[in-house]
Amino acid sequence: AAIGGVALNTRYLQRSGGRPGLAVASVGASQLVGLGCHVVLLLTFGYLTGTEKTPSLSSPRAVIAGLLTAAVLALVVTAVPTLRKFVLTRLRSLFAGVVPRMLDLVQRPAKVATGLGGTLLLTVAFVICLDGCIRAFGGELSWVSIAFVFLAGNALGSAAPTPGGVGAVEATLTLGLFAAGLDKEIAAPAVLLFRLLTFWLPVLPGWLSFTYLTRKEAL
Repeated sequence: AAIGGVALNTRYLQRSGGRPGLAVASVGASQLVGLGCHVVLLLTFGYLTGTEKTPSLSSPRAVIAGLLTAAVLALVVTAVPTLRKFVLTRLRSLFAGVVPRMLDLVQRPAKVATGLGGTLLLTVAFVICLDGCIRAFGGELSWVSIAFVFLAGNALGSAAPTPGGVGAVEATLTLGLFAAGLDKEIAAPAVLLFRLLTFWLPVLPGWLSFTYLTRKEAL
């Protein structure tokens, strides 16, 4: 689901005068920071969710299950030669371009703070929006549970082979909210409203911006 954004950002940096290798490395570094923040936030809110008095969402189990799943996948990739070669090739390209770029960024704390702050603010904005959608239909959940459900749904949506994770995100968020204790009569419409506000409505201004930047030869 994120491949389009990666290609678009890389193209924009190239058209802005950046060298192709530097553009790819910069976008890769951005994706790596976003992935790292997402994993840390997911595990953190997962643990915090388990410490709450939520009857259905036992987060320490969820976190342990996630870690075990990751371990099993790692073993499978290691055991299958084709998968192992594919992963090693990708990792080699990562360390060849993205990691040096990350080392450059570490030497500029202001840039690191800007990147991490932007990632955190974006996550907070999505959680606030999802909370507002739940309240619009008369439901109420703790922010910790909402954040955990959103992060899990977003992760699965990014892995789904559909544009923007359509279908996978809606299903995951609805099931997650239901498991957190929200009635299904509230969870389903709240998720649909959330996706309308954060996914479908931005399509029009996004298309207008894309058209404008294309005419200005910025893409």
